[in-house]
Amino acid sequence: MLQGCCPCTRPDPLSLLRTVSKDLELPRLSSFHDRQIRWMIESGLGPLFWFASREDAKTKDSRSCCDLKAADLTMRLINEIQLETLGEILVRCRRRLSPITLLKGSSTGSELYPQPHLRVMRDLDLLVDPKEQAKLESILLEMGFQQHSSNNPEFYATHHHSMPFYHRGKDVWVEVHRALFPLNSQLAKLPIFNSRNIKAELRPSSLKGIPVMRFSTELQIVYTASHWALDLKYKGGLFPFLDIIYLLRRAQQNIRWDAIFKWVQDSVAATHLYLVLSYLNKNEISDLDNKILADLFVRQRSFGTLNLKIASQRIFCCALLNR
Repeated sequence: MLQGCCPCTRPDPLSLLRTVSKDLELPRLSSFHDRQIRWMIESGLGPLFWFASREDAKTKDSRSCCDLKAADLTMRLINEIQLETLGEILVRCRRRLSPITLLKGSSTGSELYPQPHLRVMRDLDLLVDPKEQAKLESILLEMGFQQHSSNNPEFYATHHHSMPFYHRGKDVWVEVHRALFPLNSQLAKLPIFNSRNIKAELRPSSLKGIPVMRFSTELQIVYTASHWALDLKYKGGLFPFLDIIYLLRRAQQNIRWDAIFKWVQDSVAATHLYLVLSYLNKNEISDLDNKILADLFVRQRSFGTLNLKIASQRIFCCALLNR
């Protein structure tokens, strides 16, 4: 067990994941230690935990009740500012660019979660055609955003998004993506993530009544798994898991697994996806057909059964530590 993952100092997050996946009743808030509640809040899971325990008649008996409620209200405010800013960006872009594609929490929070603020976002991730990147960046500058980064400009020449934009007055960050992964990464070279397949898997949608594009369920699942597993230091924590749980809940039996299998055949993306789905299945969080997992396992070439088991545990533990 990795240091820092001791169950006596950190809560088992599986009960929350099962609650979300299967719409179960969460263990009573009063049964959690205050330090466990603090961990939930520090991890960004406070609002979701508060939402899941809202029907618990004994919630008010917990000493952490006020802390959880405060975390929920704080995230509501932050999320409202983020979505309001995103709406302003979309309005300004409406007649000047093609509909923008929402990525990660910018897409999943507003579409899948019971309430948008339950999906914590560090920034607004927007994907545009490389030919329209300069137009969007010009609009952000017009709105008062400025580019900030500890990396030098040369770093972003081969990166998948330009230097992040920050609005001091709104305290909102925006990343303008021209691709899904750095140009020199293995994932960027996979057919599933090339511009042609991405375009084929875009689906018309809207945000605040403004046209946007979102990924198909299938592409969103694979992209989320790969983005999460790409770097063990990735700061997404458990939210990529939650995104996939909500995607699986929404699609239920209508996922095009044959398309996914074709996309990830003999690639690292198959390994990433298997790591996430097998962990959810093993811990009874999502009920996937064992045949799907078996078919996915033979399509990856990175690990054997034992190594996959070890990697799954280590990666999930890193998600707990990366708040």
